[in-house]
Amino acid sequence: MRNHHKTYCVFLDVASRPHMYGIRGTNGVSVGRISTDFQEVNRLAESCNSAGLSPLHLADVVDDFRRS
Repeated sequence: MRNHHKTYCVFLDVASRPHMYGIRGTNGVSVGRISTDFQEVNRLAESCNSAGLSPLHLADVVDDFRRS
């Protein structure tokens, strides 16, 4: 059964130069410095939400995304 509530959202990582976007979960897990493209990171966050991704797997999904 899929998780239909919003678990992941995009945040702006201002500590980095250039400023980059990351994904933060409602449970406190986050991965920063994913991309400078908000839309790209937002699509990834939406995909994670649609799939009901476990926070345990967020870092792996982001690693795969960065390699693609």
